Amino acid sequence: MLIALVLFNACEKEEEVIVTPVSISYTSLDTYWETKAPTAESFIFTAQNGTTFTTKNGSVVTIPSNALITSSGLPVSGSVSVKMKEIFTKSEMMYSGILPVSYGNVLNSGGEFFIQATQNGNALRVADNMLVEVEIPAQVVANNMQLFFAEPIEEPDTMNWVQVDQGWFPQDSLGSSFGFNAVDSTYEIDLDTLTWCNIDAFIYPISYFNCTFNLTGITGLDGSNTKAVAFFKNQNSAWNVGVSGWGSIVNDVISETHLADVPLNLVVISVVDGDLYSGVLDITPQSNQVYSISMSITTSDDLDQLILSLP
Repeated sequence: MLIALVLFNACEKEEEVIVTPVSISYTSLDTYWETKAPTAESFIFTAQNGTTFTTKNGSVVTIPSNALITSSGLPVSGSVSVKMKEIFTKSEMMYSGILPVSYGNVLNSGGEFFIQATQNGNALRVADNMLVEVEIPAQVVANNMQLFFAEPIEEPDTMNWVQVDQGWFPQDSLGSSFGFNAVDSTYEIDLDTLTWCNIDAFIYPISYFNCTFNLTGITGLDGSNTKAVAFFKNQNSAWNVGVSGWGSIVNDVISETHLADVPLNLVVISVVDGDLYSGVLDITPQSNQVYSISMSITTSDDLDQLILSLP
């Protein structure tokens, strides 16, 4: 009986334990965005030996021995650091700001990544007649894929992808190329330039027009506390809505001058008084139409699941 009484009291004490959910407060939308932004991986190797490394997403990078030189063309020896940042999903595109867009035209991305080699903080480049090999898991497979480059800045203010064969870069990049390996569904890329790279296809046909979205459920929404992103259905693509140059977010209204008549989900995210809000609208936009999006309080985990579930 004594043992039974002790066990009974122990059970009583366990039942009295109450777990109170922790309320997470966000100081601003930008602060929340920073907590979600993808991060780069770094790898160290000896320049004269070369290296092969695999990223957390399964990309394989091979740098041959003596493949790197300084910006002035001198050979490199000793320890070298390589940075690799991968932007593969729609969520990563949104939170990084690395969107697949070329001169205002939306792209369908097979995989975006940034690669940079440095020594003592100084950027290195690929030696003449040498190539760095990068193999990435194909995020999209399409017949009209092309290789695109962008500026060699890890966190640019804006992103504009340019086809390699347009000769946009000061350094001749025509030696860079790619192929698709159907056996393991990967893109095999040979690079003579270390920068932002992307395997992309233009989404055709698209006509662009104006749209308006009224935000309901909470007031005081504008460009300082609210962001809107269009995720195109069955495309690995995203487009910022209501940003300077293409539109605005003012007084609970999103105005956009460059939306496309393709099926999409418009996701709106706000931080107001420390709380996280979101709203989503599943539409195929029509020219000069006014739509309504209901905003409601959410959690970061629920928002992640929402975005992950979008087609």
